[in-house]
Amino acid sequence: MQRLTGSLHSLSSRHHHLTQGYAARAGIAGIQYTILTTIRYLDTRGDVFPVTIAAHLRLTSAGVTKAIHHLTELGLVEKAGDLDDRRRTKLSITPAGCALLDSLAPMQSNVNDVWLDCMNDEEFSIFLDLVERFIKSSDRALAVQHYLVKDSVIVAF
Repeated sequence: MQRLTGSLHSLSSRHHHLTQGYAARAGIAGIQYTILTTIRYLDTRGDVFPVTIAAHLRLTSAGVTKAIHHLTELGLVEKAGDLDDRRRTKLSITPAGCALLDSLAPMQSNVNDVWLDCMNDEEFSIFLDLVERFIKSSDRALAVQHYLVKDSVIVAF
């Protein structure tokens, strides 16, 4: 278990640094880049709202709202009222935001070719399936941890 935990921390750190590199190239903060790409990804599945992003990335609504505000000021994200519920704000990427992400595609393609060259197509499909299942089981584990911490007694040391 320690080997798995250490490897996951190491992988997470490396993925974070790759994301930071794309963000730096785009001239935005890492979290802004992550939210921008998440909007693009989630938009393929339906309407995108700040709460959708927060839930998908397991971030606070306040942090997501702040990043979205900055992305809106930069002209990369557009906000619109939801026709079904005026209290909600629907998000979309502007043409400038799409152009920015598209301009990073050649670099990302080169980096991903190196990053993922350790797997063939079949292994990648298996890995992706495992990661998606691991995310779901991690959510369940977080719920159990929250329950156990909430009802536990803290031992002073």
